[in-house]
Parts: sequence; C-alpha cells; structure tokens
Amino acid sequence: MGSCWSKKNAKGSPSRNSHVRGTLRKSDLVQYDPKILILGGGVAGLACAVELKNNGLNNVRIVEMSDRIGGRIKTMKFADNYIDLGAQWVYGKDNNLVYEMADVDELGKTNGTIANMDWIRSNGKKITEGVVDQMLDLITTVYDNMKDDKIDPTITFGDYLSKMFDREVEKQNIRIDRSLAKEFIVTFKKMEGNMADTDMSAFDYWSFQPCGGSGLLNWRDKGFKQFLHHLVNGDDLNEHGVLKGCIDLNRRVRQVEWDRPDGSVLVSCEKEKYSADHVVITFSLGVLKHSSTLFQPSLPDSHCKAINSMGFGNVCKIFVEFQEKFWPDDWRGFNALWRAQDLPAQPWLKDIYGFHVYDHQPRVLLGWACGVHVEAIETIKHSALVDGIVRMLNHFLRNFNVSRPNNVIISKWSTDPAHRGSYSYPSVLATENDTGPKSLAQPIHVQVAETREPSDTSISSTSETPPITARPVLFFAGEATSSNHYSTVHGAVESGIREADRIISFYRSSTY
Repeated sequence: MGSCWSKKNAKGSPSRNSHVRGTLRKSDLVQYDPKILILGGGVAGLACAVELKNNGLNNVRIVEMSDRIGGRIKTMKFADNYIDLGAQWVYGKDNNLVYEMADVDELGKTNGTIANMDWIRSNGKKITEGVVDQMLDLITTVYDNMKDDKIDPTITFGDYLSKMFDREVEKQNIRIDRSLAKEFIVTFKKMEGNMADTDMSAFDYWSFQPCGGSGLLNWRDKGFKQFLHHLVNGDDLNEHGVLKGCIDLNRRVRQVEWDRPDGSVLVSCEKEKYSADHVVITFSLGVLKHSSTLFQPSLPDSHCKAINSMGFGNVCKIFVEFQEKFWPDDWRGFNALWRAQDLPAQPWLKDIYGFHVYDHQPRVLLGWACGVHVEAIETIKHSALVDGIVRMLNHFLRNFNVSRPNNVIISKWSTDPAHRGSYSYPSVLATENDTGPKSLAQPIHVQVAETREPSDTSISSTSETPPITARPVLFFAGEATSSNHYSTVHGAVESGIREADRIISFYRSSTY
C-alpha cells in the first residue's frame, strides 16, 4: 500500500515534497506527492485514507483525538459477548457500502422490532396487540401521506406527526383512548430522535433515502468492530490494518490554520504541529458546533451557516446485565408509555422509552434514552442510575420478578469531547436558511499562482505575473455531510470515499 508520510517532516513546515505557492508546475501533477492530513479516525477518515492509498496517494496521516479508531463505532466486551455502544445495525442491503464490504455470514437479522415488543403503560397494563397494530397502522398511513404532502417548512417533525396522527384518528373514526394515543405518540417520537419536538424538520424528513432489503442487520456476537476490520483490512491483532503507522492517536486538534502564505495548512495539536497540502476534516457536527475558534481564518459564511443551522442529536444506550434473565425466551422487550399521573420524581427516567432484549446477549437488556435529559443520564451518579433503572423496570414489569443487575454501562456520546452527540438530522433552521449537508461538504479553495516550465515560450518575461488558479485545501467528510444517508455508518463511509475521490481527481486533472 505504500508508506505514510514521515512525522519527521511534520513539525510546522512543509516537507521537501511540499510545493509553496508560486512553484508548482504543470509537469509536477504526476510527480507531486501531496501531504494529506485527515482529522478524525472514524469510518469517514479511515475510508478516505484507504481510498487515497489505493490510488497511489500514500503521503497520508490520520490524527485522532481519542485512544482508538472507529469514531461512533465502539464495540466492547460485556457480559457473555460484545456490545455496541454506538452504531449497532446495518440499515439495508441495496447500495449499502457497509453491507457490500461485510461477509454475509457475519450478519444476522435482528429479532426485536417495535411491532413484536410489548407496549406497557406506567400503571403496569400491557396494550393489546390489536390496539398496538391499530396505532402503528395509523403511523404508517401518516408516513405514506407525508411524501406527497405540502408541508410547512417551519413545522417540526414532532408537531407534524402529532397533528397528522390525530387527524387520521378522526378521519378513520378510530375508537381509541385519547390519553393512550397521546402517550403512544410521545414514546414513538423519542424513537425518532430526541429533537423531534424541538427542531427536527418535517419538510426535509424524506431527504433521507433508505437502502432496500433487510432494515436491521446485526453483527451477531462480534459487534460492529468487524466492519472496521473489513474497512482497513485489519484484525484483532492489527486493528489499523493497511493504515498501520499512519494514525496518531490521542491528538487533540486546537487550530487549523489555512490560507497561509506558503499554500500549506498548519494543524496545531496540544503538543505537535502538522503541515499538509490538503486537510480532510471528519469531525462530528457536534464538535464543529463547539469549535468556534478552531479555524483560522474562520470558515466561509456558507460553511458557518451550515454548521450552525444543521441539527445534531443525542441518544443514550443503557446496557443492563443480570445474573440470569428473568424474562421468557420469546419476550423481546417493552416500550414505555408514561401516563401523566405516573411521571417519575426523577425527570430523566421518563426519557428512557424502553428496554429491549439484546441479540446474542442472553442476560442483557438494552435501554434507550432520548430527550432533553440525556446529558443528565450520562453524568448521574452510578448508584442513582442503577436505582432508577430497577425502579422503572419494577414499575412497568409488574408480572416479572425483576432482580438487581450485576452491571450497568451507558454510552456517553453527548459528553464525549470527541463527538458531542450521536447523529445529525435535518433541522427547521437549516431548511429556513437553505443549507445542509451539501453546503458543508463543499471543499474550500485558496488562490495559487502557477509557475510554468522555463521552456514555455508563452511567457515572454520572467517578471510576468503567473496565472492564478484555485486549489482545494480543506475537505469535509462524515455522516453530517451526506445529503441522503446522514446519521448512518454507510453515509460516513461514502463521504470519506467521496472526498478522497475529489483529491484524486484534482491530481489527475490536466490543468491545475
């Protein structure tokens, strides 16, 4: 695959292969060996690096803030097998790069769906299957009609869903307890995302394009880290695969200085500096939102508007291990419907919308939390968290003999400085400002003076001002830059390859 760039040349000045402004010649386009720095070791950054090296651009280095690669893929040993604190499923088969890279026998179909789980009210009463099916059919009708509806760009997805659900109840003359219907919608909206009622856009909801085929495929008992092995051609003994020696971990970027006089980009970390010809930024949208002083000079207005306008949400996964399971073999979990009169004293508990059986983990329930209290759940004292979980399980599962768990572990994406959240989504503000992933994904160029070969007789005088052309120096990748596959691993992979191909195309061009 070729070697990565030597860090010996990376301390703040261009390497001997770098071309300062005014010295790059047309004949260098084939010979030129650009230094490419990728910020972030998630799947977008890894996919970008592998694609570049596969096409002969070997002078590549990845800088990652944390002590591991994978980004929002985080697999760890827990209980009897592995769990995924981040990405868990492969969403569909058709035109899905993650599925295409996997071995078919590695993937299994997830058994639990919202349809075959129990829906239980906070008084302990299970909703009958007929009523659940009725409400899910109403939701399906709303979604089907949504594609052709003329939606107000200023309405949130949550408000739209509630309004249309109520309308279908009236239209179809469905006899259903209105309090129950309201509780159902509240829980269902949490499943769609914690920002459904605040700023998730109904107008742009269907900008996401699902991949066809089985919608929820898991990695059996190995976890999503198996995909990382495919991506970099690695394994448990060599997790960096073909990128071994190309990745610097535990490097927190403090500043990205672009539009420098010599044409390079200078990236300053806490204890080290890197100079590069091109920088690919794969930071999460959450990190970009928290990094107002990261870029020097500031990014163009179009990029700032996209970053500030687009949505970035949080979800918390709560893994609960028991000494032995207290539920029957055919039970898949439950979704919680909180009645107004039963709301808990601990407000964060009502944001836990259910506990589900985790595939290939016979003694583990996975709780899902989504809402304004996610950060509180991530930072609460561990003993208080466990007490609350036990209280909630006993409250809803009154026909079960709930035992105290052996172990509880939670994801902490919103408080993790390397991520600052879980996934991007289309927001009302982005719709109003006519911006989104496409705007964020645009490369940023600087003006470069081209120097021709001395034999070029078209230049009559050495003092003649050389032509000025635009050179791309900053590139943006990551799931938030995917216009139709945002919030997914395959969207992140696609974006990394997309930006690698931009760089490759630039150096294959006949003109500079």
